[in-house]
Amino acid sequence: MTCMNIALAVATGMLACSYAVADTSSDGSDITMTLNSMPSYELSALGLDRRNSWDQEGGVNFTSPSIKAGERVWSNQYGREMITYCIQVFESASIGDTVTFTQTTDLTTVPETPPAPGPMVGYQVNLVQDLYSRFIDGKTGEIASGTSLDGFDYSVASSAFQLVLWEIVHENFDASNVDEASEQLSLGTGAFQANTVDEAAIAASTIIDELGDDGWGSIGEKLVGLRSADKQDQLTVVPVPTPVLLAGIGLIGAGIIRRRMK
Repeated sequence: MTCMNIALAVATGMLACSYAVADTSSDGSDITMTLNSMPSYELSALGLDRRNSWDQEGGVNFTSPSIKAGERVWSNQYGREMITYCIQVFESASIGDTVTFTQTTDLTTVPETPPAPGPMVGYQVNLVQDLYSRFIDGKTGEIASGTSLDGFDYSVASSAFQLVLWEIVHENFDASNVDEASEQLSLGTGAFQANTVDEAAIAASTIIDELGDDGWGSIGEKLVGLRSADKQDQLTVVPVPTPVLLAGIGLIGAGIIRRRMK
């Protein structure tokens, strides 16, 4: 599937990510989700070419029209609101779509393949865990307050977070560990590239520059992968112990999920 297909998906389905099914040997509990809205986002033109090396400039066709980059708000079968970020550029879901996903805490099984980019390797999971530990509120799944993103509008911060997450998952790293991989992150080069508004680009650079500062953080099994055979995979934060999550995500607490006014 080419970037032209991505643009078509946006025009018809808004590239409003969902999730995908890979190996179900880990966890494997299903959850049904309905995509309600994308309230906080910025538009970005994305380019993806898996043939590019991590440091290659250009060499991609950018989507037109631009794509919404930002958080997704869903309700699950228990009526609870959940916030996700997408980890696949290909495939799509539209507002109002209802999709059944398979949950996993083994992030090396997401995103599924096909389509590209395939499951994350260990250092990509380390990068993603650190990203979430620094910039996402572990109780709500929203962009956290009290970080270097406070100086940006919430929609800009949410967009920048999504773009960096896509970069981590889709980049063709030439690395053997998380330190090497972190030095190869850039929205302007490589397999994944983005043209976005100035503020979102600055916020994304701020995020990338802080990854790994004073060590690599993690939120552990609170970060859950969501997989679907024909929809984009997602990540979500579930602030309950994993056994409770797998027994029934309907127990996600009422207070989690009341979004702040923006």
